[in-house]
Amino acid sequence: MGIFDAPAPALSWIDSQAAEVLPPVVRLIFWGIIGAILSMFLYRALSPQDRIARDKRDIREARRDLDKFDGDFADAFPLISRLLRLSLKQVGRVGWPAIVASLPLLVLLVWLSTVYGHQYPPSGQAPEIQTMPSQLQAQWVDRQNGSLPHVVVSNESRQIVADIRLAAPVPVIHKRQWWNTLIGNPLGYLPDNAAVDRVSISLPQKTYLPFGPGWVRGWELPFFLSLVLVSILIKVVFGIE
Repeated sequence: MGIFDAPAPALSWIDSQAAEVLPPVVRLIFWGIIGAILSMFLYRALSPQDRIARDKRDIREARRDLDKFDGDFADAFPLISRLLRLSLKQVGRVGWPAIVASLPLLVLLVWLSTVYGHQYPPSGQAPEIQTMPSQLQAQWVDRQNGSLPHVVVSNESRQIVADIRLAAPVPVIHKRQWWNTLIGNPLGYLPDNAAVDRVSISLPQKTYLPFGPGWVRGWELPFFLSLVLVSILIKVVFGIE
């Protein structure tokens, strides 16, 4: 489990309680609203709102002075320099609070992509599997008597080099990387000395909307649409710079 996966059990518990009364698409909208509230108010608390507002006024004034200037480029350099200095100062004031405020969204995205992203294929249907290196052979072992599906990877001599138990419908398993300290893989990791480096499984995506192309029907549209709309609403209502 990675650092950003730590809240996953609590999020799953809340989601399971909400599932008793709310359909999946409404829960996705709910999580988008939660993400907007957490990120926007965290940004507001961390950022110097008065200074940012003052910097915006100064930038508008510097831009007007530059637009009105009618002379040689060399004479305009002090105006350009002032505008650049103010803009960079604004980036510094806004940048780090925005990065910190995006962390709750990252936690939500990591969790949502696992819980709402994919599903096991119907019984009797084997998904396409790709391995790295590509000369290895992978076989899908379907669920039997309630057991979880497996992916068995063999070499050219038909010796088994990996037997992967799919404890969650996650489409990729690989050897542990440095960034897995932050974001873990629910399936775990392939051994460092394994002959296979990566296994990609074409698991079917879950769908939540009954219309549009495939990319519209997934979890992303309800979540991000509610996230953006509520973020804009909070920004306008509370005057967040």
